[in-house]
Amino acid sequence: MRKASFEVPAEVIGDFTEKMTELELSNSITGKTEDDEIEIEVLYEKEESEQVDELEEYLAELIQELDEEEEEEEEDEDK
Repeated sequence: MRKASFEVPAEVIGDFTEKMTELELSNSITGKTEDDEIEIEVLYEKEESEQVDELEEYLAELIQELDEEEEEEEEDEDK
């Protein structure tokens, strides 16, 4: 059995968990970081590697969208 760990911002945890459920990956919440990100551990078999890769890409997209939204809010505050 293999293991992948994710640090998920609280703002996108709902979207992330929906994707994990859709991909039918076994997971558990293992803690919280100093930045209030939720630590999630996914246990998977070698045959499920593609699903884990897809989940990693999805999280990267969610974080990028979150960063872009924060940048836009900061720009609006500066005006």
